[in-house]
Amino acid sequence: MSGRTRKIESQLKEIVSEEVATLSDPRIQGLMTVTGVRVSPDLAQATVFYSVLAGADAQEAQEGLHSAAGRIQAAVGAQTRLKRIPRLRFEPDPVVEQVARIETALREVGSVDDPHER
Repeated sequence: MSGRTRKIESQLKEIVSEEVATLSDPRIQGLMTVTGVRVSPDLAQATVFYSVLAGADAQEAQEGLHSAAGRIQAAVGAQTRLKRIPRLRFEPDPVVEQVARIETALREVGSVDDPHER
């Protein structure tokens, strides 16, 4: 990945995070965090990864993001100097889900009585 691509990803993450924080949609207000952005090599697409607070409805958050995608993309266009603005796609961050599964597994293992501790 080139330095330019990393810079664009960082810039997009910052802009999208700021825009999401200003949205008044109750489905996502204060419930989610942008965790990363990956841009395609031709800069035509950008996948925005996000996490949702525990207990929040992930499906509703995704619907809220999809409905606000046009506004967020317009903000990206206004705040960057790119010839072509990447089309934004929102995906739940798989790393967050993996961490939750690992923590659950560790808790289960920790709750099993160890016969060697007696």
